Amino acid sequence: MTSETASPRKSPETALPKGFRGLASRAGLALFTLGVGAACASFVEVPVETPLQSKIDVGSFRRVLIAGFATELGESDLNLTSETVRLLQNQLRAGSKLQVVEADRPPLNDALDKVLEKLGEGGKYSKLEREQYKLESDKVLQDAEFWRKVGEEFQNPLIVTGRLGFEVQNRSGFQAEERVVRDPGTNRPRLVRGNRYLERKGFSLSADFVFVDGRTGKTLHKEKFTEEVLYGEDQKISPLSSYFELMDRLLPNFLGVISPQKIRGTRVLLH
Repeated sequence: MTSETASPRKSPETALPKGFRGLASRAGLALFTLGVGAACASFVEVPVETPLQSKIDVGSFRRVLIAGFATELGESDLNLTSETVRLLQNQLRAGSKLQVVEADRPPLNDALDKVLEKLGEGGKYSKLEREQYKLESDKVLQDAEFWRKVGEEFQNPLIVTGRLGFEVQNRSGFQAEERVVRDPGTNRPRLVRGNRYLERKGFSLSADFVFVDGRTGKTLHKEKFTEEVLYGEDQKISPLSSYFELMDRLLPNFLGVISPQKIRGTRVLLH
């Protein structure tokens, strides 16, 4: 009677050819180390700043004049020109090296008053009169000789002017909504889709800025910005409050035209 002795089962590593056993061992150790390292790793957020160059070079100017803005006739109860002139002057004092020149009255508005005299006095204007006023104000904005004289009066500054628009928008309407209800018979939840009427009001602000060389009266650069905001039916916001909110969004972009800016953010580092 013969007996058979079972040979011992080889481990996967032992089953490998001799030359590959060390390699497999080292690979397993590396994977283990990587797993432990990943589990112990920590992340750190580091603040970073990205510099942005200005869109126009204002190095040859020592002064800046906010010369007023053209607006649409009778479309806003706000005095857009005076509010915007004041805000831009404050921003330029804080964020620019240029000396801010203050005029007793914005030069552009003096010129536009003469245009209004041709249309006649009155708080209400026809559509034709509004279109005529817009055409005439555009001519003034593009009149290099007019701006050269303004520059001469205020010691050849960089001149900022343009056109402003502020509108109230009714955004009320039906909006799709989903809600979960329980079936009366089975008490199981089910999804119900429907429409709900919402009262919503919006405000939009558009600003076409024109940057003029006060030495020659020629346009150096044009930049258009548009911002809008919507409010729900429970929010009671005045047009003036909305205007300030929209200008707060717009002002950094305005400054970026004439002054270098920095974008602040964070970068995640693994260590």
